[in-house]
Amino acid sequence: MLDRTSARVAALLVAGALAASGAPRAHAEPHDPAARTARAGHPAPAERAGRAGTRTGSVIGRIRIKKIGLKARVLQGVTTGALRRGVGHHPGTALPGREGNTVLLGHRTTWLAPFSRLDRLRRGDRIVLTAGGRSYAYTVRTRRVISPGDRRALEAVPFKRRSAPDGRYVTLITCHPRGSDRRRLVVVGEARDAGGTRDAGGTRDAGGTAKTGGKARS
Repeated sequence: MLDRTSARVAALLVAGALAASGAPRAHAEPHDPAARTARAGHPAPAERAGRAGTRTGSVIGRIRIKKIGLKARVLQGVTTGALRRGVGHHPGTALPGREGNTVLLGHRTTWLAPFSRLDRLRRGDRIVLTAGGRSYAYTVRTRRVISPGDRRALEAVPFKRRSAPDGRYVTLITCHPRGSDRRRLVVVGEARDAGGTRDAGGTRDAGGTAKTGGKARS
């Protein structure tokens, strides 16, 4: 994305990666009352109820990808403000560590540019999400380049239409190619340990900002 004006950049990333018609069915566990249909850009029922930690713009976790030197906060929502401060969690998709598909969006060349090196990930690389005092490890399974209107990446099982949750996935989305908004780069990971492990604080960075290669970008 070339334009550094936050409103334009966020609109390109959000409106393009997530079709205007809305997200697929929510991906939380079937017994969770938050597992309902959520429209793109609008909070899931749990968020509307004001559940702690899921307010738009609040920090709900952290993401670490050692392969590309990334440490960043994960914030609820894909608003301009959220994407300016780190990685945004798409409302209506699974929360980090939950069953279903946790969809995360991030800028590639603007603000903190947390996904600037997303194209370097390969099958087998490790993605770690931390939330609620636990860490969840995912292994990269696939990488795709899709059109802005392709919503299959938001399904409960990524790229499987009308799917029901059958595991824990994380889907990372950013613009592609670098410096352009013509396409979307999507990286999908699958959880290796469904229960997660207790977080010892190793995924936290000093200021809570996104880091790529040890240096924050704006």
